[in-house]
Amino acid sequence: MASGKSTIAAEIAGHTGLPHLNLDNLFWGAGWTPVDPMTFQNRAREVLCTETWIADGNYGGPVGEILLGHAELAIWLDLPLRTCLPRLLKRSFRRAARGEELFAGNQETFRHLFARDSILLWGPAHHRQHRRRWHHHLGPNKPHGLPVLRLTRSTVVTPELRAMGLLPPAARAVAPCRTR
Repeated sequence: MASGKSTIAAEIAGHTGLPHLNLDNLFWGAGWTPVDPMTFQNRAREVLCTETWIADGNYGGPVGEILLGHAELAIWLDLPLRTCLPRLLKRSFRRAARGEELFAGNQETFRHLFARDSILLWGPAHHRQHRRRWHHHLGPNKPHGLPVLRLTRSTVVTPELRAMGLLPPAARAVAPCRTR
């Protein structure tokens, strides 16, 4: 939730040329209605069985297992709620104000943001639960041999990914030329 998963995945895909898969595109149907679980699993399986991809999402269960089973590296943006919540608020209000279209033609609206099932309520309420689940799957005692890059501070995300060659090097500042 607002840790930067989609943004980072898109940047890595842009740099590497690999296709980017946002799992929300497979999960959501029109009117913010989730597709049935088997459809979601089949969609994920079909796409994740291709040779190369960059995927982002926060899905456990069978789809999470499919993802982890086909991945070569997991990048876990394990950021604290104090970092994610302001991002969530800013992103959601921007999307509502601009009428940005998201998955399956859905839009976040101000009415939707203040509803009982709002992402603004759901996200913070489930943040700790998601961290526990991913700690089980991606933490030190993970049940598979997948390499995991766990990033716990937003300030280290870009430098770490650049160091791995997943993002382009930083543009170097050029000092102005002095003439006498």
